[in-house]
Amino acid sequence: MKRLGTVLHRSGVKNLIIIGDEVKPDDVSGSLPKLNSVVVDKALNRIGTIVSVFGPVNHPYFLVRGFKQTPDSEFRALVNERVYIR
Repeated sequence: MKRLGTVLHRSGVKNLIIIGDEVKPDDVSGSLPKLNSVVVDKALNRIGTIVSVFGPVNHPYFLVRGFKQTPDSEFRALVNERVYIR
């Protein structure tokens, strides 16, 4: 399990904007997660998948599209929480 970053806010109903942890300049090429990677919370509950990476290379942002079975209340509770990738 690798730390992805912190949830900034929700975008739409089942989307999350995540600010990634800072990436050191010498690790940029190998440290960004791949698209469609599964995102989990600290209790290892599956949240969604990464659909977009944007922003500066050394401090990227991620758009995560949530799974349909995940309740909306769980998305609200994730704001300002750390999330991880498998």
